[in-house]
Amino acid sequence: MPEPKRWHIDLPGTRVDEFPWRIHALEFGRGGSATAILAGIIGDKPLGVLAMHALAARLATLPVKGKVLILPMVNPFGFQGGTRHNPDLVELNRRFPGSPSGSVSDQLAHALFHALKERVDCVIDVHSGTPVRATEFAYDYGNLELTASFGYIPVMVGRHTPGQLCTEAKRVGMQSALIEFGGADRSDMTMAVEGCLNMLRFRGHLDDAPTGPDRVDILDQVKLFFASRDGALCSDFGAERVGKPVGPGVIGWVSSLTTGERLEEFVVDPIGVETGTGPGFDRWGPAVMKPFVPKAPPILMVGQAVPAMVRPGTLTYMAGWVGQTIATPRR
Repeated sequence: MPEPKRWHIDLPGTRVDEFPWRIHALEFGRGGSATAILAGIIGDKPLGVLAMHALAARLATLPVKGKVLILPMVNPFGFQGGTRHNPDLVELNRRFPGSPSGSVSDQLAHALFHALKERVDCVIDVHSGTPVRATEFAYDYGNLELTASFGYIPVMVGRHTPGQLCTEAKRVGMQSALIEFGGADRSDMTMAVEGCLNMLRFRGHLDDAPTGPDRVDILDQVKLFFASRDGALCSDFGAERVGKPVGPGVIGWVSSLTTGERLEEFVVDPIGVETGTGPGFDRWGPAVMKPFVPKAPPILMVGQAVPAMVRPGTLTYMAGWVGQTIATPRR
C-alpha cells in the first residue's frame, strides 16, 4: 500500500523558542468523499491519541477509497499541560468555530476548523476517558446512521453543546459524530479502532466486512450526577461497570475524610416510578428531559475509578435510558 501523505497545520503565534505550534496529519487515499478522524482535543485524554496512531497503522494496510485524514492530536496547548483546560483557562471543545485573533484556544479552533472545512465533508471526533474516568457512548449530531455505524457503543441523541467542533461542523453542512471510549483501567484501544473502521466502511472508504454487534442502543433519556460536597467518591463497583446496566438504588456516595460518614448518595430511580425531572436531568445539553417511567435500569455511560477525590460540581456518573434499539447501520 502507498505511504500516507504527511502534512501539518501551523498555528498562529509561536512558542517562546519561536518554534511554531503544529497539528500533524496523515492523509490516506485521494479524491472522492473525504473524512477526517481526529483525537486529542482535550489535553488529559491520551488514550484517544494513541488509538489514532493504531488506526493509522491499520489503514496503512488497507486499500482506501476517497480520502481519509487522521489527526492524532489536535490540541498541543492542552497536552503540553496535560489538562482539560488550556493555558488560557478555556476548554477548546467549547470554542469552535474560533477566531483568528484573541485567546490561543480561539486561534487554534479557527485554524483547525477552517482547515477541516476546506478538506473534508465529515468529521469524526474521538474522545477517550481519562486515567481516572471511563466513558462509553457516542454523541449524535443529526446523522444517526453515521453515529450508530461505529457499532460498539450506545448512541445519545439530542444532547450536543454549542461550541463543540461537531456542533459547528453540522452547522456548516458537514456530517459529524463524537465517540467516547475507554479510560480508567480500560486501556484497550481495539474497540475504538474497529469502530472507526466501521464508520469508514459506512462512508464508503473501505470495502471489507464490518465488525461488532448487529444492534445498537439509542439513549434518549440521560442523567448526570454531580457532587455537591467535598470528599471521597466511593462505590461498591468501579469503572468496570461502564457500558453495563446499573441500579436501581445507590450507585455511589461521597464520604467525609474527617468522620467517614456519607455526605451524599447518588441514586438511580426505581423501575416503574416516574422520573426525568430534577437535578441531573436539567443541567446539560439543549433539551430539558421530560418525565418518563423507566422500564429497565439505565446504562452507565461515565464512571470513576474509586475511591476518588471530588469537589462540588465534579461529574461523578452519567446514566442513560434506552429508548430504542436499531440494527447497526451497514453499507
